[in-house]
Amino acid sequence: MEYSKVEWPSRTEVIHSTIWVVTMTVIISIYLGVFDILAVRALNFLEALI
Repeated sequence: MEYSKVEWPSRTEVIHSTIWVVTMTVIISIYLGVFDILAVRALNFLEALI
């Protein structure tokens, strides 16, 4: 079968990749959350001027 030809990652590689993906997901989520809060405040400020 084709599965025997695949070079599967080691357990250590899978753990490191998983930690990297989770870390990046948290960092990007925080960045987008802060951007969203700032965008809402900016739009509310502009709306108050009108």
